Amino acid sequence: MATRIELSDWDAVVGELRRFGEPGDVTAGDDRIRLEFGSAALAVSRAGRVSTGMPLHDFEHRGAVELVVDHDAGSVRIEADDVSYTFRRPGG
Repeated sequence: MATRIELSDWDAVVGELRRFGEPGDVTAGDDRIRLEFGSAALAVSRAGRVSTGMPLHDFEHRGAVELVVDHDAGSVRIEADDVSYTFRRPGG
């Protein structure tokens, strides 16, 4: 089951992404969280900047509004007014 979280609820964002990132390395601060899974990474800031990096492609966007975290599917969907992007946890 997927959980939809608005970035304005930063505590919920950090909690869900910590859980999502458990098989990897999670670094969280007051305004940013970064998940690393070997050669793949996802970073989200409280201000709405999202970036990912993985072999063969990267993604960066400013202005994200919501995240949709699906622990069972191993995915995080980033939603903004002008884009929807899905990050898949390696092996997820």
